[in-house]
Formats: sequence, structure tokens, C-alpha cells
Amino acid sequence: MAEMKRLVFLLGVSSLGGGAWWVWPAPPAGPVAGATAAAKRGDFKITVAELGSFAAKNSVPIKLQMEGTNNQFTITKVAESGTVVKKGDVILELDSTELTAQKAQAEVDVQTATNDVVQATQDLNIQMLQNKIDIERAQYNHDAAVLKLKKYREIEAPKLIKEAEAKIRDAQNSREEMATNHKFLLDMKKEDLVSDAEVRRAELAAKKAESDLEIAQLALQLMKQFEHPLEFKRLENEVTDTKSFLQGKKSATEAQTAQKNSALLRAESSLRQKRTHLGKLTRDMERTVVRAPVDGIVLYGDASQPRNYGRQFSLGVGEKVNPHYTLLTIPDLSAFKVKLGVSEADINKMKPGLSVTIRPEALPDVVLNGVIKTVATVPSANDNLTQDPTRSKFEVEISVEGVDPRLKPGMKGRVDIAVDDVKDVVHIPLDAVFEKDGKTFCYVMGGTKPEERNVIVGRTSMDYAEITRGLADGDKVALFDPTKK
Repeated sequence: MAEMKRLVFLLGVSSLGGGAWWVWPAPPAGPVAGATAAAKRGDFKITVAELGSFAAKNSVPIKLQMEGTNNQFTITKVAESGTVVKKGDVILELDSTELTAQKAQAEVDVQTATNDVVQATQDLNIQMLQNKIDIERAQYNHDAAVLKLKKYREIEAPKLIKEAEAKIRDAQNSREEMATNHKFLLDMKKEDLVSDAEVRRAELAAKKAESDLEIAQLALQLMKQFEHPLEFKRLENEVTDTKSFLQGKKSATEAQTAQKNSALLRAESSLRQKRTHLGKLTRDMERTVVRAPVDGIVLYGDASQPRNYGRQFSLGVGEKVNPHYTLLTIPDLSAFKVKLGVSEADINKMKPGLSVTIRPEALPDVVLNGVIKTVATVPSANDNLTQDPTRSKFEVEISVEGVDPRLKPGMKGRVDIAVDDVKDVVHIPLDAVFEKDGKTFCYVMGGTKPEERNVIVGRTSMDYAEITRGLADGDKVALFDPTKK
């Protein structure tokens, strides 16, 4: 019969999804012979029990937020895990020797880059000034060529032609005059009024005047047909050449300015990078001394990784640590949460808002209340939650109401989750239910001997069973097997 009672006990627990019986020690042996209880109509709760881990609801992770380097750092000082600290207390110091050397070199690099910017600025200014001079000179030469062409076309060429035409007219007048004088002297010679020499001179003068006229006419022809066109062409070419030179100079100066400006931009960019790097190293130097950002206690490791939460994770002087990893955590001990793993058989019973009671293992006199805040939809990969590799666990987070000053993050506690309220039913202690040969029954007391009465069991908790048929309110039942001597 004792076996029957144990089977019923396991049956009752398995109705909860098998989430609790493997965690807790087996209940004490059944009641002693003679113990009884009365069936009564009333309410009882169905609960799922699990083992959970306390954590601060809000924790401040302490990381090495280094910017200028990814090198490891050597610990020179670290607060012990569990140390109570105030905001501003030094909790971690790192060897800054290498950073100091890097910062000194970075300062030299910044000064060199600053000098490069100054030189590049001067080079750009000189180039721009030289470009201005070159363009102005080229523009002047082009403008002068245009004016010379205009002057020659509108003034000098017409003037030269008019002068040549005037010479022709003078030569024509001189020829006529010399011819008239020669004829006159010839007439005078007939009368022997002049000498042959005078006639000869007049003849030569007439011939010279004729020659001068021909020369003047050829000069005008030469001017119109050759000299003027050639000069026009030369001056036009000069205009074209100076214009091309001006345009080329502008393009060249733009390219030269762009080169100098690019050099300046590169120098400025390099300076910004060097200053940024120096700033990072300066801040990194300050971060080698880590101070507590809030009041609290120092715990080693990452609060989001329970296995490292002040237990397996250790830090010590001389150890090397990497940047960007959470080394310490300072929890806010004014508010706690509990994380636990719930089996796949029970997870569908978990709902945000369900009430729970929590009993810390280290504080047996403390009972805390809480409510479920979140329920995971996929199994947890956290090996602290999945203690049995054959069973999947889903993470459930509980918000704890109230706080005991003795609570510490990482403490374990039993969590009882009320998943159902059984209302207004006849129920008896689970110890009063027995099973044999496929029948479920109770021993009803009150007559001359115990009556073995078949019953139908409804919903069960870890302590009580609902009886839907076979017992009435007030029936007294045995909590032991009276047939067993």
C-alpha cells in the first residue's frame, strides 16, 4: 500500500508537468498510523515549483571601453568580489605603461601633422598668389594683342595707305612739274636761252620724278597686297596665341591650385585623425582607473551570464584582460528579479502576470512574492537553466516584490508558481488517495472498520486532490493504509 501511495503522489506531481519533483528532496514519510483528515469543500491552488537564481533587476556592467587600442591590459589593482563601494570609489586599475608611450608618440604625430598643415597652407597661398600674377600677365598680353590688332586695322593701316597715296600724289605732281620744266627748257634751248647742261638736268629730274612715282605706286601696291595682310595675320595670330595662352594658364593654375588644395585637405585630414587618435588615447589613459559609477557591491563577471556572476569568473592582480568585455558588475540591490528554467511540459502554463512565491535557500525564514514578467518562446541555451540535458528549459523572468537586505545576486531560491486556482470543490490531502489494480480509492473512517471507497480524482496539486465522485464534504479519510500492519 505504501507503493500505492507513492504512485499517487507521483501522479499528482506529474499532473503539474513534472517540473518540480526532481528538484526538491522527497517529502517526508507518510503520516503515522491513525492520522486522518476530513474531505472539505473549498479552494486550493495548483503550483509548479522550480529552482531560480536571484539577480539585481538593474545592474551596471563595467567594461573596458577602450577606443585607441585593442591590446590586452594587465590588472594592477582590483576590488574583491562582494566589496561594498560608493560612487567614485576606485574598483579597478590597469597598467598604463604602454598607453603612456603610445600617447607620447601620438602627441609627436599631432605636432608633425600640425606643421604639415601650416606648410600646406603656405604652399596653397603662394600658389594662389603666383597664379594671380600669371593670369594677370597673360590677360594683359592678350588685351594688348587685341588692342594692337584693332589699332593697326583701324588707324595704322589706313594711315599708312593714305601716306602712300599722298606720296603718289606728290610724285605725280613732281613728275608733271619736272616734265613741264623739261619741256620749257627744251623750248628755251631752241632759242639758245639755256645751256645743254640745264636741259640735261631738267631731263634727269623729269626721269627721276617718273621713277619716284613708280616707286610710290609699287610701295602702295606692296603695302596693300603683302605688308598689310601679313601684319594683320601676325597680329591676329598674336591675339589667338595670347588667348590660348591665357586659357591654358587658367587651366594650369586651377590644376595647380587643386593640387595644393588637395595636399592641404590631406594634411588637415591627417591632423584630424592624429588628434582623434590622441583624444582616444587620452581618454583610454583616464579609463585605466575605473571608478564605481553607482553605490553597490562589486561582483566579478557579467550579470547576464549567471555562471560568471561572482562565482567561476575571477580577476586578480597581474592577469591580462581584453577591452570591451564586461569584467565587473555593480548590481542595484534595491530591486531583484529571479530567472528560472521551466520544462517544456509546463511552459504553456506560464503567463505574464501569474503570482509566485519565492523562498531563498540561504534564508529559510524569508518568503517573497513576485509576478512573472517574461516567458521565453524558445528553449534556453543557458547551461545554468538546462541542468538536465534530456529536458528542454524555457527561461522565465520574475519580478520580485519587496526585498530583504540579506539577499545577494546569485542566490538560489525555490519558486512556486500558481498556475491554476481550483474553486469550490471537495478535496482531500494527496496522502489519502490510493491506487490498486487500476482502481483509485480512499479509506473512509467512521464505522467499525475503514471502508475502501472508490473515488474519481480530478485536478491535483502537490498537496491536494480534487474528488469529483465518491466523497462528500466532511467525510473522514485515512492518511495511511489501515490494512497494512
